[in-house]
Amino acid sequence: MFEPSAPHRLWAQAPAWGQWALIVVAGGLAGLGQAPVDQPALTLVGLAFGFWIIRPETALPYFLRGWSLGFGYFLVSLAWIVEPFLVEGRGTAWMAPFALLAMAGGLALFWGGAFALARGRVGLWICLALLSAELARAYLFSGFPWALLGYVWIDTPAYQLAAVIGPHGMSLLTLVLAALIAWGGATARWVVLIAIVSLPFVPGLEMGKSPDDEGRPVVRLIHPNVAQENKWNPEKMEEIYQRHLSLTQAGPSVDLIIWPETSVYQPIDWARSDIAAAAQGAHVVVGYQSHNLAGQYFNTLGVVSPQGEVKSEYHKSRLVPFGEYIPFGHLARVFGYDFPEFSAGSGPAHIDIAGIGRLQPLICYEGIFPQFVGRGAARPDLLVLITNDGWFGQGQGPAQHFAQARARAIELGLPMLRVANRGVTAVIDPWGRSEARLDLHERGALDAPIPKPHTATFYAKNHWLGVLILVGMLVLVAFLQRRVKLSLTPGGGTSRKS
Repeated sequence: MFEPSAPHRLWAQAPAWGQWALIVVAGGLAGLGQAPVDQPALTLVGLAFGFWIIRPETALPYFLRGWSLGFGYFLVSLAWIVEPFLVEGRGTAWMAPFALLAMAGGLALFWGGAFALARGRVGLWICLALLSAELARAYLFSGFPWALLGYVWIDTPAYQLAAVIGPHGMSLLTLVLAALIAWGGATARWVVLIAIVSLPFVPGLEMGKSPDDEGRPVVRLIHPNVAQENKWNPEKMEEIYQRHLSLTQAGPSVDLIIWPETSVYQPIDWARSDIAAAAQGAHVVVGYQSHNLAGQYFNTLGVVSPQGEVKSEYHKSRLVPFGEYIPFGHLARVFGYDFPEFSAGSGPAHIDIAGIGRLQPLICYEGIFPQFVGRGAARPDLLVLITNDGWFGQGQGPAQHFAQARARAIELGLPMLRVANRGVTAVIDPWGRSEARLDLHERGALDAPIPKPHTATFYAKNHWLGVLILVGMLVLVAFLQRRVKLSLTPGGGTSRKS
């Protein structure tokens, strides 16, 4: 049984609304660990407070405690959700706060369920329950693994561990550290906090340029920086297209050129000769919209050869709900309602380009799915992600989207070529570094060698084994700790203090 301390007695005397507000604030504090703030210590403190209030003195039901903590976390970490509604101004701006509240409240249901499942149990139990919640939101209802707890470490050397235990293992590690702060005593709290504060000064991501990159194929990334309100303006489409062509032929010849998502406004058969001429002998990866004879429309990535032929095409498979398709739209069509939407492609694919290697094409949203990137019949040599982050605003959204691209590179030991219409365009090496990059407000063409991939990481070869080993180790530690405590009780370990 719990024996309330003075702080817990004060907490128990606080009104229910005050407890609820403090829990939401703690969740919001935890959300500040995500980009662009990148302060994992705040995440640990916020989660630790959330664990601390599990005790029975809290007036709120267990489900509401977890929901409130999650609501604060998602309210802060997903604040960028309002940005797409502001692009077109007054027509949709009124929906922005409701969309954020609905998203935060909906995702918080997973955390509420985790707290209800734990039912006041502390230590490993609440960590495993919240890990289950994070896994559920990553996979159920098409999945939304944005702002996973483990991502708070991406900007530190600690995320290199993801090459072994993956993103979900990093989330579990985060939860365990927060549990140590909540229940591990003063010494454990200070050790964890000092270690976190020291992380930025630990050598890791600040490694020198790999000599293996010398003599590698050179890529040119086209970063046109087109504001979203201009992108589909009929009066500006041709000027934007010519901007892409001009950036493509700027500078010396290269081995590969990559344009952003939906960068060609006209049918690709009309544009491919112009693109090949501007590329001066290089293959060009291009984003555009396409359709087939069955009337299906796709968000497409294609490869234009030096001869002006479309050699390969990949159709986006992970579509954005309500942005590219309407969930359960087929039911609405039964009642006569029809919505324009894209069709999904057939899943992870590979494209081989002579002199470059085997690449996995990714379009925008697909890069956030650990269960999608790096999967397929064979291991790719690099990842190519084309995107349009103009919808995400100018701060939190593009920063988090870029951070998750770095996460995929680290987890799999693969370089990523990330090309944004507006956002961060960069060459990301297998350590997650981006020494060659163009940022949000820049425009231009970026030339850089394509980094050499690492050998397949432990996570790349055994996607779930690392996190299962970590869970097994934690269960073993908890079991041994329990055995030691019982063995120290009078009578050989059969009594307990209530």
